[in-house]
Amino acid sequence: MSPSGLLVDPFAFTRESREITERCPVDSFERLADAVLLPEGSLQATFRGWQDADGKSWLKLDLKGALVLQCQRCLEALTWPVQVASLFLLVREGDALPDDDLEEDAWDCLPVGKRFDLRQIVEDEALLAMPFAPRHEECSAPSRADGGERASPFAGLAQLRKPEGRG
Repeated sequence: MSPSGLLVDPFAFTRESREITERCPVDSFERLADAVLLPEGSLQATFRGWQDADGKSWLKLDLKGALVLQCQRCLEALTWPVQVASLFLLVREGDALPDDDLEEDAWDCLPVGKRFDLRQIVEDEALLAMPFAPRHEECSAPSRADGGERASPFAGLAQLRKPEGRG
């Protein structure tokens, strides 16, 4: 299926309990390609839609793959595994969001129109899955140049509190 195959009527998608699996090249996403070190490889996105007994439309995304990021310690390439499972309650654009969304962390509300590109969710969720400062496990924190231990800034205050003449 081509990337344009991810442009769907979201409510028909959920009403018909459809499922789509798509390989999405990392370099096909503008924001994601700018955020990674090397925009190579692809992400596999599986979307499954359904309606519950109350007629609410639900969309589940399972996203798997890997992104090549830059380690913030050694500045070398770092392969970051992406494995995301997200659940969305679909609401029509302009409709009020349900009050229980404010308290619920298991799913997010997603306002959608009559046509929706599912690739938007893929890019958003991949960006959210990226760490703020990626680093290799073996890259340790930078050490002090003088090799000594750093004195506590409160050690000087402790000296000031001691009365003179008492050691």
